[in-house]
Amino acid sequence: MKNLKAQLRFASLLSLSLLAWTTTAAYAQLTPSQDAYTSTATPTKNFGAATVLDVESSQTTYIQFNLSSIPAGYTSADITKATLKLYVDAVTAAGSFNVDYVNGTWTESTIDASNAPALGTTIQASVPLTTADKDQYILIDITAAVQAWLSGTANDGIALVGNSPVNASFDSKESTKTSHTAELDIVFASGGTLTGVTTASGSGLTGGGTSGTLDLSLTNACAASQVLQWNGSSWVCASAGTGTITGVTAGTDLTGGGTSGNVTLSLNTTATNALYAQLTANNTFSGTQTINNTVTMAGTNGSGVLQVTNTTTSSSAAPGIVGTTMSTNASGVKGVAPATSGTSNGVYGTSSSTGGFGVRGTSPNVGVYGQASGASGVNGVDAGVWGDTGGAAGMYAAIFGTANNNVAGLFYNTSSNSPALGAENFSGSGNAPGVYGASSSLFGYGVEGLSLNNVGVYGQSSGASKEGTEIGSDAGVWGDTGAAGESGYAGVIGTADETLAGEFFNNSSDSMTLYAENDAASKSTALVFGTDGPIFGGQCLIDVSGNLTCNGAVKGSVKVDGGARRVALYAVQSPENWFEDFGTGTLVNGAASVALDPTFAQTVNTTTDYHVFLTPRGECEGLYVVNLTPAGFEVRELHHGSSNVTFDYRIVAKRNGYENVRLADVTEQFNKQEAQRKMRRPVRPSAKPEVGPPMPGKQLKAASQALAAQPK
Repeated sequence: MKNLKAQLRFASLLSLSLLAWTTTAAYAQLTPSQDAYTSTATPTKNFGAATVLDVESSQTTYIQFNLSSIPAGYTSADITKATLKLYVDAVTAAGSFNVDYVNGTWTESTIDASNAPALGTTIQASVPLTTADKDQYILIDITAAVQAWLSGTANDGIALVGNSPVNASFDSKESTKTSHTAELDIVFASGGTLTGVTTASGSGLTGGGTSGTLDLSLTNACAASQVLQWNGSSWVCASAGTGTITGVTAGTDLTGGGTSGNVTLSLNTTATNALYAQLTANNTFSGTQTINNTVTMAGTNGSGVLQVTNTTTSSSAAPGIVGTTMSTNASGVKGVAPATSGTSNGVYGTSSSTGGFGVRGTSPNVGVYGQASGASGVNGVDAGVWGDTGGAAGMYAAIFGTANNNVAGLFYNTSSNSPALGAENFSGSGNAPGVYGASSSLFGYGVEGLSLNNVGVYGQSSGASKEGTEIGSDAGVWGDTGAAGESGYAGVIGTADETLAGEFFNNSSDSMTLYAENDAASKSTALVFGTDGPIFGGQCLIDVSGNLTCNGAVKGSVKVDGGARRVALYAVQSPENWFEDFGTGTLVNGAASVALDPTFAQTVNTTTDYHVFLTPRGECEGLYVVNLTPAGFEVRELHHGSSNVTFDYRIVAKRNGYENVRLADVTEQFNKQEAQRKMRRPVRPSAKPEVGPPMPGKQLKAASQALAAQPK
């Protein structure tokens, strides 16, 4: 069959018509292998790298073409025409030039007028050149030269020799202006006429001829049902695919067969029973099995009617049981235990795989549903595992996890929008929490949250705030509230008796330990930070403009007596906002000019009046200030004195932006702080209830012991 396909492909190609034809002329285009010009005015200077080729009575151009690309065997008889094509770069003076043979070797990079080879006979004489030829090509027939070179004459190139008064230049192969290098265009003679196509013996073809349109096709000499077949030296007609079956022999797991007549093959059940499932025998399945209908199992085996063991030892997380359902409300796997005493389980699964699952269920609704003491009556939602209980308060748990020296429950999530664990209390009254965490360990945590990229613990009161949705960022604990106005809500509240209500520790050389921000845009006195001592009346406020306002003293502490004591130093306060600077100057013949520090001058308004106080350091008639400008001032000696005394000065000027502020009224800010303090400490209806474990201690211990006693 393979040979037949090859024959058909070959036939499809040869069935195309072959026309008698005559080859047409061929062309070649060559560029110079080297070009240069020489000048008798500078006989030892080389112009091989010049971008033009100059031709005049004292300047001669040399051009050489490499003919090695012409196919081997071509002679002068194969050359119909050879044309030298030159691009005229400039014509300073019209005239003519000759094209001569060059009789001697030369090199583009070394040729000059002192070492140029001798010139031979003229190929073309008096080639005309006019000013109209500028920026045009001129064509010169040098067919005789190319034919001579192919016939054995040494190819040393050609020379362009100027006839006075011609003065012109042509583009060289180094030209960057137009890049029109010289060319040698060659036309080759035609190749001849195809005289015929014949078919050889053993080719498997018919047709052909010596003129006109010729057809080739596969031979039609073969008999019916025969094909062309290659016998190693030619194509011949052959009969293929004929014959009879001489016998059928039983193969693996079969019996029967024969060499004539009708033969019968049967399954060797003795050999195959161990390979295939038997309905009335115990079977072991090693591959993946699929059952597309209901399977009912009944038995009294004390270890379970259905036993599934996962022997996977890799960390592929293969489950012991996978329950899947496509129904909206059905469960993939559902286990119901009788509501009696004991340790019966609705579903109990174990897996020996490191990453396997004891029980795994997947469903568009609930993957695994477990129920204890009846349903709770609370509508369930889509869930991988749904634990439900209608038991009495404090006695039962929908999902119960216990552990020794490990985590009783882990929840993982890869969602960017949903939490790994959500808890909500639908109680309409009381103080029952949504999440309650307790730890009996001395250094344990009631609730610990960890997030690698966002927020470890997020707490929200009265809805989310707009600020939180815009600015919320990475945090260990994030407290948020969307409460409006002065409702008494807070994103985070810390309370304590006789200890710290809040602690912040940091070990960063770049980040602040505590940061507070108020993004209020409508009021420059909105508060960012406040402290309050309601018993002693002490308050401090920091507003969004960066103003610190306290109703107590502003002081610092300094160590004295070698660090044994600290004393208070009080800041000087003023009804207006002043900045001051100090310096030293010297009178020269009773006068001095003092320039304000340019940085200090940017912090104050020196276009209004500012004050300068002077203290001389030596004997003089006294000092005074004149010519106060935004850039500086002058100091003069009284009574037209001419002392050269040194003096100290103190400058006091009003801070930029605070020129008209005097004894600003901050009553509203402090009243606001007081109102918020009262609102943050409302009278609570009752204290926070004590929340215990989901089961009383004795019942919890009994349940744990019963769970440990179950068969594994």
